[in-house]
Amino acid sequence: MLKARIRAHCEAEESCACIILRAAAEEYGFSLPEELLEACGGINGGFGINGMCGALVAAVMVLGLLFDEEELKLKRLLFLLGAQERLGATDCCRLSAKGTDCSGLLEEIAVLLQEVIEGDGQ
Repeated sequence: MLKARIRAHCEAEESCACIILRAAAEEYGFSLPEELLEACGGINGGFGINGMCGALVAAVMVLGLLFDEEELKLKRLLFLLGAQERLGATDCCRLSAKGTDCSGLLEEIAVLLQEVIEGDGQ
């Protein structure tokens, strides 16, 4: 289950985006180049300006790796609307204001992502 993988990776003290990507790669069996993980440094802290949450961006990247362009459009929409509804925001500033670390938030994102991937989010 993706949520359990997220929980295990939270102890590594990596960026939220890296945690989402690593856990999803393990869960869904896609390769994860080290360069992609290094690039996640550019989206930490909501792109450094408290913009969109890097974990949400990484989750959309996972969808892009798993689905063709047409299916991706629907999955991305379902995911982002679901995130807005469940989490109340999509920006790092408001999301991270809910707690001292983001591990609980990452688990919530994982549940939503898995629902959308497996078709339960429709």
